[in-house]
Amino acid sequence: MTFRQFGLSTALALALAACGAVQVQAPPGRSVQIMDAEARAGFRDERVVWYALWGGKPLSDTSTAATIERANLREVRVSTELTIWDTAVNFFTGIVTIVRRTLVVEGNP
Repeated sequence: MTFRQFGLSTALALALAACGAVQVQAPPGRSVQIMDAEARAGFRDERVVWYALWGGKPLSDTSTAATIERANLREVRVSTELTIWDTAVNFFTGIVTIVRRTLVVEGNP
């Protein structure tokens, strides 16, 4: 493997690999229960969250409180997904350490 191939392979790996924290928070004064993974959810919201330093520093709001309040949820399940669009965008933006994930909030009022 040449140095150029190694550099391209490393850049590609860094562009596609990342982590990122999500703050699972309920609005102040609201009692919210965590839903079981198999439970049916009547509400689903997806939004893109952005991170710098391959997930080390959030660039957008990673809290769930506003979504829980807006949908008036009493039960909630939160996850992150790496969609095909996230992967495609990360291929280019990951080179400069910017990555994205899809934050999914599901629940019932």
